[in-house]
Amino acid sequence: MVRFISIVSLIFFFVQAVPAESREVKKKTPKHTSSSGNYFVKKEEKNFSLLMEARRFGRGEVIFLRLTPKDKKWINESYKVSWLGKDVILTKRENSMIAFLPISPDTPAGAMTLEIVSKIFFVKRGQKQYQIILEPTKFQVIKKNQQIKVDEKFVTKELPKEVLDFIQECKNAKEAAFAKSSQLQFQKNFKNPLESIFITSKFYVRRDYNNKQGRPHGGVDFRGKTGTPIFAIQDGTVVLAQKTYYEGNFTIIDHGNKIFSFYMHQDEIKVKVGEVVKQGQQIGSIGTTGMSTGPHLHLGAKINGVLVDPLSLIALQSIAESN
Repeated sequence: MVRFISIVSLIFFFVQAVPAESREVKKKTPKHTSSSGNYFVKKEEKNFSLLMEARRFGRGEVIFLRLTPKDKKWINESYKVSWLGKDVILTKRENSMIAFLPISPDTPAGAMTLEIVSKIFFVKRGQKQYQIILEPTKFQVIKKNQQIKVDEKFVTKELPKEVLDFIQECKNAKEAAFAKSSQLQFQKNFKNPLESIFITSKFYVRRDYNNKQGRPHGGVDFRGKTGTPIFAIQDGTVVLAQKTYYEGNFTIIDHGNKIFSFYMHQDEIKVKVGEVVKQGQQIGSIGTTGMSTGPHLHLGAKINGVLVDPLSLIALQSIAESN
């Protein structure tokens, strides 16, 4: 069920979901609807229209932004957009500009600010700000009696020098991969990485390993048998494909505009660094390599250096221009 919110003031506040059954929303319901359950913010300004879509306006989520000038000739003008104080990478797509706005899972409560700078849109002031109130988010916490048992070598600091050196090499390789920069490489909505979906661990779950507090879970775990094919969730370029200490057989795909997806604990990697892959192409198979307690896929996503729930990317329905 699509949910639309129409904003009529300079500053808008999204506090909670507006049900699609409300009279105000019914008047604004678009011709094309979806059963995704996502939320949409739509703003009609004098010189442009603004669309924002998100599964939720909460921590760890991704917001899709589409900015459309009322005059087509303005698409080639210079614009600057910042989100939470950081510059946003804009991509021209037909008659619009699109961007992906990450919300860190550690974002503090309060208003999130979107700023648009343009002498064409705002002739007098040159800029305009919008604010969204962060929706409350509670990440799951695993109780101590449900802690996870892993090989002690993954939680101890007492390791041989050659192992510590390998861990550092892996860290350097990951940092180099996430530092890659390219133009947006896709035009379609994201898709699931497996044919059959069964989630065993959600994003940012907090849990203990061998009676020691671990970091929040930086992705989503999918159950599967060893050897089950893993597919790229979006078009992109492989920037890392190797064995690592904690992640096991690890693949990172650059989708452009600092958007990355990554795939951990694979039994086998079926792509190489530099290879251009298409959405739905098999890139590996489910396994239990690295810091893993059984066969599964750990899927993660990072946008402009911010970890986000990959399911919030997969949920977006407005990326394709036709939607």
